[in-house]
Amino acid sequence: MIWRVIEAEVVPLSEQEGIGQIVFSPIAQGVLTGKYQPGQAAPAGSRATDARGSAFISRWLTEDVLTRVQALLALAAEAGLTPAQLAVAWTLQNPNVSAAIVGATRPEQIRDNAGASGVRLDDELRRRIDDILGPVIVTDPWR
Repeated sequence: MIWRVIEAEVVPLSEQEGIGQIVFSPIAQGVLTGKYQPGQAAPAGSRATDARGSAFISRWLTEDVLTRVQALLALAAEAGLTPAQLAVAWTLQNPNVSAAIVGATRPEQIRDNAGASGVRLDDELRRRIDDILGPVIVTDPWR
């Protein structure tokens, strides 16, 4: 929902050839779960505290991103979803996406992510997601 980067030529060519995209990290390295709180240290044992994982997640650990993610929690609850399920469902609903690679370190995370399978988000909910994330959405393939 935050990182929407793909080269402009890829999607039209993929559609023409009947090829779907396999995307990774639909929960933005765990940021879209809401566990990272604005103004607070990252939870102990989280990806953000791991030397290898922190390089990937650091771009999302800004006050603006984390505050906007907290606003998504209410939308997820309204939809009867966990924040992770909202993010995975949003990703899988993209017509160019055939599959999403979700990273999990515990079995309950796999079960939670699997709960997004088959979920359809209505247009109004998708608009509200875009309204909340707005300026933190990245679409520039040069980034």
